Amino acid sequence: MATSSEVRNALVALLTGLVLMTAPVRAAEDWPARPITLVVSFPAGAIMDNIGRSIGREITRVLGQPVVIENRTGGGGSVALSSVARATPDGYTLLITAVGPAVLRPMMDASVNYDISREFVPIIMVGDSPNVVLSNPKLGFASVADLMRYAKQKPEPVTLGYPGPGTMGHLVALLFAAKAGLKPTFVAYRGSTPLVVDLLGGQIDLGVVAFSTEHKAVKVLAAATERPVDFLPGVATLRDSGYPDVVASTWNAIFAPAGTPPAIVAKLNATIDAYLAKPETRAELAQFGLTTMGGTPAQVSAMIAADRVKWGEVIKAGHITVTP
Repeated sequence: MATSSEVRNALVALLTGLVLMTAPVRAAEDWPARPITLVVSFPAGAIMDNIGRSIGREITRVLGQPVVIENRTGGGGSVALSSVARATPDGYTLLITAVGPAVLRPMMDASVNYDISREFVPIIMVGDSPNVVLSNPKLGFASVADLMRYAKQKPEPVTLGYPGPGTMGHLVALLFAAKAGLKPTFVAYRGSTPLVVDLLGGQIDLGVVAFSTEHKAVKVLAAATERPVDFLPGVATLRDSGYPDVVASTWNAIFAPAGTPPAIVAKLNATIDAYLAKPETRAELAQFGLTTMGGTPAQVSAMIAADRVKWGEVIKAGHITVTP
């Protein structure tokens, strides 16, 4: 027969367990009770920074707490992910990042110390910036077919720029060149802005980047998308230009540290998904070159898995590595 002391200890253990079980639920119900930090893996003023601020304002409007934007740059975005992976999973530290830091960089950089699927929980896919083939406007190309004729007639290889090693622009440039039978001289840049400057100056012939409004100054020949893009009227897809395998999404998504309560993830997903579905939001973010997406956390996980397979093959075939 149990002693009174043993019974008392058993009751204490039972009550403690019930408290621990209900604490996350109660915390999720009370959330948010203080400001939320949204870490952006790119600099202030970049496209993703503007998108993050737009979403932050909506979270504040709906949930009633300020959203503090914190830009953490470095390592091609990996610095931000490494820091958020170690944050307390209480819904007060979130991350907005892109396919490059989330999926591509870990497959190319041995120093990366996070796994997006293991150390983060997805909240929502924000949107997609189309990867585009740009040309020096002085060359007078109207289509990819014009580019191919020029490349065949030119005595030396065409020059093809991309916005840095290991970026989606780099991988799309490699994939497009392989599928088109081009053997260009590749030129790596530190971002798309200096690439555009050199295109306008005639230092390079072509470029492959994720589209933004600054690219309207050069000729956009084609988009690496499934379908034509609304905010790029008259621009054909690479698929319709004869290269059906060259489809690439430079997506942005919001994540939280693994272990964040599901109720908080669901509340954030519902808030942001409703915002992204508004026509005015779609029009606002299209100004930054983004097609809004939204959807469930599971759709983010599915995109990550698909990109690992697709681009893992390109990285392996090209023997691509990136050092910090």
